[in-house]
Order: sequence, then C-alpha cells, then structure tokens
Amino acid sequence: MYRKLRLKFIGIATLSTAVVLFIVLGSVNLITYRNIVSDIYTRLDFISKNSDAILETEEIEKMKNKDITPETQYEARYITVMVDDAGNVIDFDMAHIAAIENSELNDFIKYATSRDDARGIFTYDGLSYAFLKTSVGNVVKLTIMDCTRNISTINYLKRFSIYIGTLGLLIVMLMVSIFARKVVEPFVKNSKAQRQFITNASHELKTPLAVISANTEVIEMISGKSEWTESTVKQVNRLSELISQLVVLSRLEERQDIVLSDVDMSAEVSSVMTSFKSIAETNDITLVTEIEDGIHVMADQKGLRELVNILMDNAVKYCDEKGTVAVSLARKGKSALFTVSNDYAAGEGVDYRQFFDRFYREDKSHNSEKQGYGIGLSMAESLVRMFKGKIAVSYKKPVITFTITL
Repeated sequence: MYRKLRLKFIGIATLSTAVVLFIVLGSVNLITYRNIVSDIYTRLDFISKNSDAILETEEIEKMKNKDITPETQYEARYITVMVDDAGNVIDFDMAHIAAIENSELNDFIKYATSRDDARGIFTYDGLSYAFLKTSVGNVVKLTIMDCTRNISTINYLKRFSIYIGTLGLLIVMLMVSIFARKVVEPFVKNSKAQRQFITNASHELKTPLAVISANTEVIEMISGKSEWTESTVKQVNRLSELISQLVVLSRLEERQDIVLSDVDMSAEVSSVMTSFKSIAETNDITLVTEIEDGIHVMADQKGLRELVNILMDNAVKYCDEKGTVAVSLARKGKSALFTVSNDYAAGEGVDYRQFFDRFYREDKSHNSEKQGYGIGLSMAESLVRMFKGKIAVSYKKPVITFTITL
C-alpha cells in the first residue's frame, strides 16, 4: 500500500510539473511565434509598398515603432512578380534574391500563386518564404520574401523547449523519487500507530467487557433477567462485535502483500449461500441465486469467503421487508463478475460514493433498528483491493447492487 502511495505521489508531482512546463514553455513558444510572424508580415507589407521607392526620413521615422529602419529594404531578400488575370507573368524583379535561379522562377511563382490566401508562409527547396498578394489595377503584385532565419528561430525555440521540458521533467522525477519516501513516511508512521492503537485498545477493552458480561450473568442468576440486564448484555455483544471487526480490518491492512492462489469461487459462493438461506427465510426474504459452476479466481480462500459473507450480511440486513436478495456469479471475459442485489426503497438520493468509507452510515442518528458500524463495506473494499479486483455500487429504484470484478 505504501509503495502505491509513493508511486501515486511521484505520479501526481510529475504530472503537475509537466502541466506547468507545458503551459509556461507553450506560452513562450506561442508568444514568440506570433511576434515573429507579425514581424515577417510587417516587413513584407513594407517591402511590397516600397520596393520601388526610396523613402524619405520622415516616412522612416513613422515606421520605427514597427522595427522598420532605413536598412530594412536592403536587408530583406525578396522577389516581386506582376501577374495578370490569366496567371501569366508580366514582369518580375529578382535583383534582391540569390536563392532562386531563373530556371526555377516559373515553378517558384506557380507554387506561391497556387494558394488562395492573400498572404502566408510556405517552404520551397528547404527554405521558408512569406508571400503577399496585392492588386495594382488589373494586375496582381506578388511579393515573396525569404524568412528562413525567422522560421528557424521558431523551430529552434520549439526544439529547445522540448529538450528543456524533458530534462526538467526527468530531474523533477528523480528528485521526487528521492524524497518521496520522506514525504510519505509520516503517513506510514501514522497508519502503523493507528493499527497498533486499535490492536492494543481491543485487547484492553476485552477484559472489562468480559467482567461486565460475567457480572451481568451473576445479577441475572441472583435477581433474574430484567430489561436492564438484557440491555447491558446486548450492548456488550455489540461492542465486542465492533472490536472484532476493527481488529479484522487492522489485520487486513497489514496483509497488503498477501500471496494470491487459485480459488474455486463458485464453490465458496455456493457454500455461503447455503448458510444464508435460513437467515433469509427467518427474515421473510426471498433469496435468488444464479451461480455458474467452475469459476476460479486468484484470491485468498478465507478472505474471499469473508468478502461474500460481508456482502450477503449487508444485503439481508438492509433488504426491505418481504423483499428479494439476488446473487449472481458469471464469467465476463477472463474475469469473474459477482453481483449482490437487494430491494432498498429508501436508497434514492443516497450518496453511494461514501459507501466504502470507514464508519459511514446513511442513518446519521445511529439509532436504526438495523445495527451496523459502517465497517463491513470498508472491509469488503480492502479485500477486493488485495485481490486486485474492482468493487462498485449502483442504485436503480428500488434495487441496490454491489458488483465485484475479479
């Protein structure tokens, strides 16, 4: 159990770190991408409007807030092409680019003009280019600018973020793994102290309970039975049962590393059903069973029998008057599906998520005629967890169903 707790802590810490790194590095990449692309389109727009003009100083000053300088026009590598409505090249200027040969011009222009967007970024021969289409009368002016360095910066940051994120995650996993034992240690000590307290308190309580029970018997022998002595005996028995259940639950938690073996579940369930037939008849309850033969599971024989007993006791105890308890055991793929259902008209609106919590009882007053301590289902969950199975509860008016998959 503690190993699982450590692994869960490591998993949660690692996942939290991964989410934080993803958000931080993702935000940095997204902001950088948007800024670089915006800068590309700003320069492309500037070149498209001023490729044939020499700007005055006043015009350059207006563009400085967009990182446009007198050198921008000369730093950029670009090509301008004039295309008519039919897509034929009327004129072009390749004086400001060296990566495109004259022989490649037609393919290059065709590749760029094939896009429907007015502007965009594409890759040609391993290099990145940004294009902008503008109308000049009946002619389309196509400006294509080399933006390989800008796109390379984006790709470099992306790869760098992946490397840093992965390295950071590995470092966090290593550090958390080293310190996880110390983080979980207080919970381990607290859990052990609780179990030790339950064991010690149980032993200490058994003696005074035995004395009270013996004294009550003596009083009954001398003065005869009365409602007071019967009440005392009843409460002593209840307290003794509670102590026994607490001890069993404590021992279950200590046996987390139990060795599982092949158990004939069909035989175990049938055996428990035989003992509950008379109890069901006494309580005027109809017991319906549908048990498939030859179903084997990996479990502890004594623990499996205790699990079935707990669910059956719970079903009979909380079944409506003259109601029905239905038990089913069948194969489901490679697993065994065991269900216990009973009529429970008062089950609507109940929070079934808490049913397996220790000491949970739907009757908050604890004065219900159906005596219980809210320990049985918690024990059932512990047993199922030990058998590496699953337990669930569902309600469909007026029937409550417990389902176990092993």
